[in-house]
Amino acid sequence: MAKEKIDRAQLRIDEENANHTGEWLTQEVCEYYREQAASINEYDPQDVLRHREMRLELQEKYGLTEIEAINILNGNNIGDYLLKYRRIMNREKLIEK
Repeated sequence: MAKEKIDRAQLRIDEENANHTGEWLTQEVCEYYREQAASINEYDPQDVLRHREMRLELQEKYGLTEIEAINILNGNNIGDYLLKYRRIMNREKLIEK
């Protein structure tokens, strides 16, 4: 049973790798967008349009989901997203426990 679950998870990673569009997410990319969002917040916290533009840019350029892009702009869960996309990019095998 556990092996089947791991096999399905590995198939999902392989599928996500094959379907990934755009560039791969990196620490530098996350830092850049987070800094840009922070500078907008300092200058004009109500600038929703610029935040939306950056969110859409992250989604289109790096193949992120909407919530992932929002969280990166806010500095949340960045390590989790970097790990997720590194595993997808490298098609890393899941370890059976």
